[in-house]
Amino acid sequence: MRVFAVVVIGAPGSGKTSVLTALHDALADDDVAHAVIEVEALAWAHLPISDAQSFQHLASLCDAYKAAGCELFIVGATATSVDYLAGVVSAVEADEYLVVGLDADPRTLRKRIVAREPPEWSGLPQLLDAVDEIALTTRSLEGVELLCSTDEASPTAVAEQVRQARPDVLRGQIASL
Repeated sequence: MRVFAVVVIGAPGSGKTSVLTALHDALADDDVAHAVIEVEALAWAHLPISDAQSFQHLASLCDAYKAAGCELFIVGATATSVDYLAGVVSAVEADEYLVVGLDADPRTLRKRIVAREPPEWSGLPQLLDAVDEIALTTRSLEGVELLCSTDEASPTAVAEQVRQARPDVLRGQIASL
């Protein structure tokens, strides 16, 4: 069994969850078997767990999906460094990857964050302060093969860009890997 992974990274507010959902819907509509995993959801805890623990959770979940026969993973993460991205890629342990970066103007990112997060959330000021640096990191990470702007594009349009980047895998032809 050969495993392919699409790793979608981006700053908070860049549209990772929306693009993951659009990819899932398009793949499901075409009856392409896959699993979608958001790394941040695996690490949602208080007290926070370490990145290494998050990667262990990701590896365990991927192993379970592989044992069930899953060959295609769509993984979303907020990669804040080269090491973090490498940790995600290592945990998924696929045979081949497509790393997609989502990008948007920092004003757009802030606007989206403010629109989705409750104003009383204690982490909001920190997140808004960090968004510029995280966005810059996403744009500059080595290994990002496809950088998609989400400023004007719908999640469905971005998902289609991703699928066009690897139609051999993302249109139901995974056996050709």
